[in-house]
Amino acid sequence: MPLKLANNPVVWGLAADLRLKPKGDPLEAIVRFTRQRIRSFMEEISCSTLTELLAVAAAKVDTLFVEIHTDEDLQTVKKKYIREGELGFANLESQLAPDVYAITFKRLEMQPHDRRFISVIDCRGEKGARCYFSKWHEIAHLLTLTSQQRLKFCRSHVPAEIKDPEEAVMDVIAGELGFFDDIVRSHLKSPPSFATIAELRKCLCPEASTQASLIGFVRAWPNPCLFVEAGLALRKRDAELKSQGSFGFHEPPAPALRAIHVTPNDAARRSSLFIPWNMRVPEQSVIARVLADDLPELEASENLSWWTTSDGTRLPALPVDVLARRAGRSVQALITPIE
Repeated sequence: MPLKLANNPVVWGLAADLRLKPKGDPLEAIVRFTRQRIRSFMEEISCSTLTELLAVAAAKVDTLFVEIHTDEDLQTVKKKYIREGELGFANLESQLAPDVYAITFKRLEMQPHDRRFISVIDCRGEKGARCYFSKWHEIAHLLTLTSQQRLKFCRSHVPAEIKDPEEAVMDVIAGELGFFDDIVRSHLKSPPSFATIAELRKCLCPEASTQASLIGFVRAWPNPCLFVEAGLALRKRDAELKSQGSFGFHEPPAPALRAIHVTPNDAARRSSLFIPWNMRVPEQSVIARVLADDLPELEASENLSWWTTSDGTRLPALPVDVLARRAGRSVQALITPIE
């Protein structure tokens, strides 16, 4: 769990509002609480796919998803709910700002057949790729709604360093529940690969984006696995100097292929399978070769000890299988230990 969130007073406050008593990590306790609630839903209604689980969760937290795919959809939805007395929809255009992906309203004028909440999911343009995650983000809010109920909350997409702590917690919950391991693991029949994950996505949650699926399914995998995205980047120190304009008259360092995103699953964290963020990719790795030779995909047996820092420190020796594929200007890789 993210260390900054685990130490944040807002997160501790949310755990207290939920009457949780975490011994060390309030975020872990909150996520465990939401997982238990989802499992209780599944005990009542059987779910074989993640899409089914999403529908069940929405019904249980009493929200109705309303998707907006065009500006015309927005006007139609706005007029419909204003007619029904939901005046919170009056300025829906401005509420769905460029960085807002979803809004949940508590109904003010409920009829007997109505759900208590309406979750408006903005699927216009680039936001459409994140609609699955946005739905789970709104579910997360409702799973953790306390007695201090609000009439409205929304999901925004802003850099992690400026994101509201509570919104960041909801993102963590959404990532956990959107690829709920109880369901995912019942469908696993082969080692992790891009083809396997694509098939899982097709069968379990076709609405999820490719990127979210890679991260989500890797996290849900029972055996140690890393998802690595490599791209051209500077060392952290060089990047900080560049941002400060501190290179002077010296030739600025050239960016190198580095692990700009690393997602380990829990099994990897418990093992020696680990690659630090922004570490330089070994030139002999298929991750580098895919980019250098402009190849679609390569797989090879390698060793973690190939990865070295600028001072020569090596990662511990560990035979691994590396499957790498080109993804635009970057490279995606799945790394698993060889038994």
